[in-house]
Amino acid sequence: MCRSSVEWARAMRGAVLLSSLFVLTALLPLVQTVEAAETEDIRVCCDASEVELYLLGNDANKKLTPFASELAEEAQTVSLETSISSQESLGRWVLPDTWGGLIPTATWQFQMNYEITNAAGVQINATATVNIGSKSFSAQTDPGASFLPQGTGVLSFDIEVDELTTSGSSNIELELTAQAVVFSVPGADAKLEFLWGGEDDASSIEATIPLMDIMMPEPEIEGSDVYLAVLLDSPWGLSTLALAESIDLRVNGKTVSGDPIETGSNDAVRVTWTWMDAAGGEETINVEVELLFQQGKPSLKGSTSFDIETFDSGGGTGTYYPPDEPLRTDGSGSELDVEMNIALSNDGNGLLLERITSLTIDDELAFWMRWGMDHIGDDNPALSSMLRAFSAGPVTDDDRVSRFIEDVELAEFERQMISLGPMYLNAGLGLETEELLGDFREFNEVRIEVDLNGENAVINHPVTLRFSTTQLITDGVRFDLLRNFVVVQPAPLWSGIDIEVTATSNSMTALSSSILRESDAFEFSVVRFPWGDRISLSGDGIEQGEKFTLATLPTSSIAFAPLSLTALTIAALFASFVIGLRLTRQRRRTYLYLELVLVPVALMVTIFGYPPLFIGIALGVVSFVWWVTAIASPRMIGGRPPRSQQVHPTVPCPACHTVNAVTTTERPHRFACKGCQRTIKLVA
Repeated sequence: MCRSSVEWARAMRGAVLLSSLFVLTALLPLVQTVEAAETEDIRVCCDASEVELYLLGNDANKKLTPFASELAEEAQTVSLETSISSQESLGRWVLPDTWGGLIPTATWQFQMNYEITNAAGVQINATATVNIGSKSFSAQTDPGASFLPQGTGVLSFDIEVDELTTSGSSNIELELTAQAVVFSVPGADAKLEFLWGGEDDASSIEATIPLMDIMMPEPEIEGSDVYLAVLLDSPWGLSTLALAESIDLRVNGKTVSGDPIETGSNDAVRVTWTWMDAAGGEETINVEVELLFQQGKPSLKGSTSFDIETFDSGGGTGTYYPPDEPLRTDGSGSELDVEMNIALSNDGNGLLLERITSLTIDDELAFWMRWGMDHIGDDNPALSSMLRAFSAGPVTDDDRVSRFIEDVELAEFERQMISLGPMYLNAGLGLETEELLGDFREFNEVRIEVDLNGENAVINHPVTLRFSTTQLITDGVRFDLLRNFVVVQPAPLWSGIDIEVTATSNSMTALSSSILRESDAFEFSVVRFPWGDRISLSGDGIEQGEKFTLATLPTSSIAFAPLSLTALTIAALFASFVIGLRLTRQRRRTYLYLELVLVPVALMVTIFGYPPLFIGIALGVVSFVWWVTAIASPRMIGGRPPRSQQVHPTVPCPACHTVNAVTTTERPHRFACKGCQRTIKLVA
């Protein structure tokens, strides 16, 4: 019995040992994967860095930001109009979720802009306090520098901050309080204003804090192409790259050219360059990244080395193809070229407006569009709503994510854009559809075409969207052909916009009273020919915030039609000049002929597209000048000479020898002699 128990115990220990071995064997790949994941990304930067934090916001939404691009045109203010003798808070600004790390001992400089009106100055006792987690540091105005003179200036504080460690959930709070304010020689409406958040009043605090972690994953290799990535992990998420000044990557000391591909990964940003200068085979490369986070501040730098092996079997498309949806902007924006051709004509039901609008998109947004077309029908929940809205249709899994845009993907994108176009343009491209193209619900016909400009690979290459639309519009009602159509964003989607618009009518329709309002950034012209009106609008490098409106008055009224206006203008000029000639029958016409130079002036008013009222005024002025000149012209001395008489052959009378003129060639011809009245007959 005892022996059996021992054998049973040995058997159980063996079974447990064998099971443990199986478990360890199963867990080994997982452990290796975890270790690989832990060593996959190499942190190359950064410790605490100098940064200028700008004060923004008002009321309960005051905050600190490192991005100068978030400053507004107008500053926020808080005013003191009476002296105070007790502590009063002037504002509290917060930088939430400071990046975890060591904050070194340093002097933080706080500068607040102010303006004093209707007083010689202000004596102030103020305190600036910085709270970091549970730690608090403050500074007061110096006794000798607490007088603020009249006008504008800066109230400064030097705040000594001791070394401390922050977690990722710590906030930095800045508070400004005043214990005493006394106006010197105050007048009526004396006032002390503190200003912040404006481009001209950028109050700020210069701090030294951890900003972010910069990491480098292991390079990805595809043939001879090497994809080198940088991860930017910070409290500002995608804004880190979008609002930073610049980022560069160098391999072995040489800058990698070409546009990198930006993607988001949770709150981090991945920037991937394609390096194509590998020597082939195994080699060690030194990779350095440099991020200029703020202008005028030290760059954030880091570097590491990688052992790589490339092959001469070629590469991919020459551009990194990210598994995640790429970002639509790197902070500087993409180029947009807008070309619009508009034609107004008569239709059986009214006026028909035909428009062909071509949007040529480049840079990051072009890559995002191409990547999205190659993922049409992808059910990945991580995709943005703009891309998830497209259904698969006939697109198969073999077509999708192929790094190339197949014909079936292109055709399906064009088909679905008929219904999804407004959403795609508004939410995806940051363009107001109705201001640019018009209301899709009012179109009689709409056709959308995509031109890949000779390149169907998913790379950074221009894409052209072409919208062809027809629309019935109301006769005689002012119509906006184009308005500012870019949605202004802190991280601009568009860096510069080139616009070229041409609008024409036919001989019996008019684009009358055309005008460009609110902007002088464009070249604008209107020309009227007998065969139709022509409007031209062009502008290069238009900024996203530029406001403008191109408006016209479409009509088929004969009083506005180019053909009838031109004919009436010429007829009126001719009639006025004829009247002037009749008024000078007994007067000199030299001055009237000289004033024919007014004819081109009157015609220019018509040619340059002025409304009929202006044309009528111009014709009236020209006619008045001609008629006054005709009446004021000097008379001819002795009257105007008679017209020269025609010379006829003569025949003398046989009886009285009076010479008679023969005024006809008829034969025989009988006529009475002017002398003796006898009948004379001519037979030859």
